[in-house]
Amino acid sequence: MKRKKIALVLALFFSFFLTACTQKASDPNQDNWAKYQKQGSITIGFDNTFVPMGFEEKNGQYAGFDIDLAQAVSEKLGIQIKFQPIDWDMKETELQNGTIDAIWNGYTATDERKEKVAFTIPYM
Repeated sequence: MKRKKIALVLALFFSFFLTACTQKASDPNQDNWAKYQKQGSITIGFDNTFVPMGFEEKNGQYAGFDIDLAQAVSEKLGIQIKFQPIDWDMKETELQNGTIDAIWNGYTATDERKEKVAFTIPYM
């Protein structure tokens, strides 16, 4: 029963996350969740040098807490994740240009950033 509760919380978190953080930087109020459900995938941008949250191992695989959490949630929701390493200094530009659909990586919500992108409830 505890596993079902955890899965539900993760599913809710992920749906809020996708609704909140997948907006183009020019319109943080636009909800793109239906689009990602229809295509069955979402591209998540992350800093692949941010150990232990998200990083690239020597064998080329992505690992870390954020990677594992995103994969667990995506399995519950039945949506595929495409992880895209990004230049962290360009994260908002990557969102705005559509290179990525979301950021899942230690991204602090500030008033200035909230004007550019929408945020979900933090999980840490």
